[in-house]
Amino acid sequence: MLARWLSTVVLAFGAAVGFVVSYALPVRWTRGPEARWWESLRRVSSRSFGLVDENGGPRPITDGEYAGTLDYSLAETERLLYGEGFIRNPMARLKTLDGRPEDGSWVYRESPLAPRQLHLMLFENGDGTTDVYAHAELSSVNPLCGPAHFRGDGQSVSAGVERAREWLPLDTSAVTTTPPEGSWDS
Repeated sequence: MLARWLSTVVLAFGAAVGFVVSYALPVRWTRGPEARWWESLRRVSSRSFGLVDENGGPRPITDGEYAGTLDYSLAETERLLYGEGFIRNPMARLKTLDGRPEDGSWVYRESPLAPRQLHLMLFENGDGTTDVYAHAELSSVNPLCGPAHFRGDGQSVSAGVERAREWLPLDTSAVTTTPPEGSWDS
């Protein structure tokens, strides 16, 4: 019981840190396309955190999370997302595709302390396009939701994929899998 309580407190604190990182310095070089420096830091920190807790380390992206492909380079995609109100998601668990780390993690929240978020994971292709994977989930930076977010409670791949497809000009011709209603591992 004490261990569960302590874990919840630590995860809520982590969400608060994520909130400060994401919103305390609301400038492009911390949240926007210019903040690519977060990605190398995320790769190192996620791998390190995975040594402590496997739920914090890198995880393979699933076919069900594939929303579609944008006919934009990674840089163009990130400018598009930032223009649409998305921000970088530097505290996100690293995702991999066939062992290759994602090239970007972006999130949209209705407000900084919104209870839910749309999370997009980007993988740049060699042909100038970008694959977009998505899921909807509890907010990772709302301290009231952070612990449940970390456990994967309330995640919906299908809702995230559907919202991404409605929002972005995605080519879905390569879609082969129906997104699961629940979490990525359901």
